Amino acid sequence: MKHVKRLGILAVILLLVFAFSSCSNSKSEEGTASISDGKSWEETSGFHDKLSVEELYEKAKEEKTVTIYSMSSRLNDVKESFEAQYPGVEVVVYDMRNSEILEKFQREYNAGIHTADVLFIKDTDGAVYNEFVKMGLLKEYIPQNMMKSALPEYQKGAYVPYFEMKQIFYNSEVYDSCPIDNWWDLTRPEYNGKIILRSPIENSEIMGLFIAFVKNSDDMASAYEKEFGEKLVLNGTEHAGYEFLKRLINNDLIIMTSDTDITEAVGAPGQSDPPFGIATSSKMRKAGDDLLINVANDLLPRLGVLDPAYLYITDQSEHVNAAKLLLRWIGGEADGTGEGFKPFHVRGSWPSRTDVAPIDTPPLNSLNLWPLDLNYNYMILDDMRNFWLTLQ
Repeated sequence: MKHVKRLGILAVILLLVFAFSSCSNSKSEEGTASISDGKSWEETSGFHDKLSVEELYEKAKEEKTVTIYSMSSRLNDVKESFEAQYPGVEVVVYDMRNSEILEKFQREYNAGIHTADVLFIKDTDGAVYNEFVKMGLLKEYIPQNMMKSALPEYQKGAYVPYFEMKQIFYNSEVYDSCPIDNWWDLTRPEYNGKIILRSPIENSEIMGLFIAFVKNSDDMASAYEKEFGEKLVLNGTEHAGYEFLKRLINNDLIIMTSDTDITEAVGAPGQSDPPFGIATSSKMRKAGDDLLINVANDLLPRLGVLDPAYLYITDQSEHVNAAKLLLRWIGGEADGTGEGFKPFHVRGSWPSRTDVAPIDTPPLNSLNLWPLDLNYNYMILDDMRNFWLTLQ
């Protein structure tokens, strides 16, 4: 503790020396440092400047590079098309899992290292919004003229170019249609040891789905009664949402570490009694002769909850204009159909713009979904983690 105090005192002394030095040289270096002129990073970086694509490109060429921490390997395809469209601006892609992105960014930010300019992440459990956006570490930016046709709640705040969701996958070689039409089916004895998913502790999208069951416990109680013809009797739980999760966990769940592994286990050809999986909907883009998968699109009480794909510009980014240009490119530019959006405009993905139709996927407005509530999800997150761990 004494060592920490000495470091704190030394830091204060250094700050005072720096401040004195800045003041003494203010006439010759007027406006060069945000500390001396009182301007924020948003002001000095031009974060709020409204520039045309051509103007952004000119400034991006001066910045030369933009770095993105991405949850999707498909950003490597975006990199290739972006650099072809905008010569002189390099895209550096770090492909990581959601949790790895946040850990790396937080660690670097706390150390004063500002490598990342853009974060491409999910936030179904509300942790990103509450711990990073509200705290000012991540900045919400929506490119001009890109979201006028989007759902009203996504026309402001963070930029969301598309949605996915967690869905139930089944083997399309064995089943002509999904035999599961109610979430409570997953608790039946015939599905014991046949349900695969990722751990909600490691995956925010699964956690977000689980929280939806808890938040909408009355819906879950009604769905139970419709499925079994009798009222639900709780077994040591608070309500139907927790009871469903308890029975699901006790039905010998199989935990895997990636959605690719899950869908490959479900869709492998030649099976007679394949498992079912809960995985990200866009894995449907891989369906084919070697991966025989399909998804349930109609479940009681509701299909699930949306998983928006968020793009944030980082606080203190050193390449703001290149970051803005990259966000536009990922979203498909003004008409939403540009080359940068093609890797994400796939089966099992829903564009946030209503003027861009999904591919071989039911329209978003035809799906019976629960609304996403990031504040509620974050408020209950620790309770949900503890509940899951107590049942392992």
